[in-house]
Amino acid sequence: MINKKENKLINKNMKMNRTNTIINNRIIFNTFQHLQKRYINSTSKDLLHKFLEEKKIKPVYIYENLHLDDTRKTILKDTKNLSGVYIIFNKITGDYYVGSASTNRFYARFSNHLLYFKGSKILKNAVKKYNISNFAFLILELFNEIVNKENNKKLLDMEDFYLKYLLPNYNILTEAGSTFGYKHTELDRIKMKNNYSLERRERIGNLNKNKNLSENTIEKIRNKALTREKIIYSDEALLNMKKNSKPIILYNLDYTTFGEYPSIVEAAKNVNCSEKTIRRALSSKSKMLKRRFIVKYL
Repeated sequence: MINKKENKLINKNMKMNRTNTIINNRIIFNTFQHLQKRYINSTSKDLLHKFLEEKKIKPVYIYENLHLDDTRKTILKDTKNLSGVYIIFNKITGDYYVGSASTNRFYARFSNHLLYFKGSKILKNAVKKYNISNFAFLILELFNEIVNKENNKKLLDMEDFYLKYLLPNYNILTEAGSTFGYKHTELDRIKMKNNYSLERRERIGNLNKNKNLSENTIEKIRNKALTREKIIYSDEALLNMKKNSKPIILYNLDYTTFGEYPSIVEAAKNVNCSEKTIRRALSSKSKMLKRRFIVKYL
């Protein structure tokens, strides 16, 4: 028979063994987590360094640990009054985004993309998925002039070089400054609008709805459409239409051009606001829009 004293001793030893087992399991688990983090960080670091080596790029600045306040303060301090081209690099997947910043706008670009999720939707979704701590912000090259309306094209040319050289897959646009204008002239847009307006498309679409037409009738309709005489407007008439469309231009607060748009509607779509907001800004003395732009009629 086991006496009470021996029984207590046995229970005490069993408790100690259980405690040691729990402690050992925790140590093993924590060690595994630590090694896993080290592996991920090592892999991430390798991706970034491998990218820089392969592309033979030597950035002016490299910032990691973007989730830390100290890092953000350093970016703000280092890039004060500077302009140039930057890259935002995903250290997990190796994907990246290339952009340019006018004078004293590097931190604004950094915070808009990575903190406030403005700009590229692809980049925004990536940051939300992988977390800001797994991204790096790099200054690829500095622009050696204060950016203004006259030399802004040079900065865009610099950005365009990196876009074409690096082919970043987070960039929707493949040409720097594509949002600064439009490919078609205003007269071309008016011609296209008159030749195939929304009303016309709806009217054509409703013509033969719920009708069973013979092959012969379909062929006649097709031939009629192909041989239809187009309305030709004079240059004077087109210019009058252009005046009525009221194209506008948006400037950044430093008066570098942000973009030119054929109408208030187009501008509203591009800067994600209502037409009413733009009209209100146009009628105000300051012409300020969203505290980010100066808006004027062209």
